[in-house]
Amino acid sequence: MNPLAPLLFFFGKDMFRHVILFSGISLIAWFLTLGGFFWGGYLLWISLILIATLIIWRAGDFFSPAATYIQDKHDIPQSIKAAVIDAIASSFPEFCVAIIAVILIGRAEIGISTIVGSALYNVLVIPAAAGLVAASPMVISREVVWRDNIYYLGVVFLLGAMLWLFPTEWGAGVAALFLVAYAGYVFLLQRDFKKAKKQKADSPETEIIETEADDDGELELSSEKNAWMWIFGMMFVMGGASHLLVESSLALGDMLGIDGVIMGFVVIAAGTSVPDTALSVISAKKGHYDAAVSNVFGSNIFDICICLSIPILLALAISGEPTSIDLPQL
Repeated sequence: MNPLAPLLFFFGKDMFRHVILFSGISLIAWFLTLGGFFWGGYLLWISLILIATLIIWRAGDFFSPAATYIQDKHDIPQSIKAAVIDAIASSFPEFCVAIIAVILIGRAEIGISTIVGSALYNVLVIPAAAGLVAASPMVISREVVWRDNIYYLGVVFLLGAMLWLFPTEWGAGVAALFLVAYAGYVFLLQRDFKKAKKQKADSPETEIIETEADDDGELELSSEKNAWMWIFGMMFVMGGASHLLVESSLALGDMLGIDGVIMGFVVIAAGTSVPDTALSVISAKKGHYDAAVSNVFGSNIFDICICLSIPILLALAISGEPTSIDLPQL
C-alpha cells in the first residue's frame, strides 16, 4: 500500500501537489534560517500559513457530503441545515483560534479581531463567490432574509455594545449574553424546522443516496454514524491546522512589525473562512441558494455568540479571572 495514499485521498491529486510544493519550500526555508539567512523566516512562515489554509480548506470540503447525508436522513430544510450544521462545522477554525487566543496565548483581542475579520470576509466575499458559480441569478427566500440577516444584525449590535460598555475585560455576564442570543437563534430555527416538517408530512420520503469513493478524495458514506465521525474527525484536523495558522501568522507579524490583532483581522480571518467559502460555493453550484446565504449568516452568528463566549467561560473556570482585552487604538 502506498504510504502517501491517505494524504492523497485527503487532499486530492491537484491540492496534494501544492501541499508537497509548500512543504518543500518550508523545509528549505527552515534550513536557510538555521544558516543565518534572516529572510528565510519569511518564506518559512508564509509557506506554513498556506499549508494550514489548505488543510482547513480540504477538511471543510468533507463537511458538505457529511452534512448533506444528515440533512437527507432527517429531512432538514436547506436553510436550517446551512445555518446550523454547516455553520457550526465550518466555523470550528474560528472557535479553535478563539480558544488558542484566550487560553494558550492570553490575548483575547486576537480572537475578537479574527472573528470580526472573518465576519466581514463572509459577508463581502462569500456571496460574491457563490454568485459567480451560480447557474442562474440567485433568488433568496424571504425567510432567510428576515430570520438570518435581521438576527445577525442584532448580534452585531450586541457585540458592538459589549465592546463599548466593557472595553478592557469580559466576564461571565458578557459570555452569558452571547449564549442567550444564540439560544434565541436556535429557538427560531427549531420553530421553522417544525413548520417545515409539518408541511412535508404528506410528501414522499426522500431516498438517501450513498456516495461512492474514488481516488480524488470523494467521501463514501454508508450510515449516519459514519457521517458524524467524518464531521468530528475533520473538526480535530481543523483544530491542529488552526493552531499552526495562528502561530505562523503571529510569527510572521512579529518579523514584519505588525500587531497580532491586525494579523488576526486579515491573515487568520481569511484562512479560517475557507470552509465557509467552500460550503457556500458548493451549495450555489447545486442551486441551493438559501443554503449558500444562510451559511454566511449562521456562521457569523455562531462566531460571535459561541466562539467568543465559550473561551471566556473556559478561561474564567481555569484562572478565576475575567478575560482581559487590549484592542489597539486605530
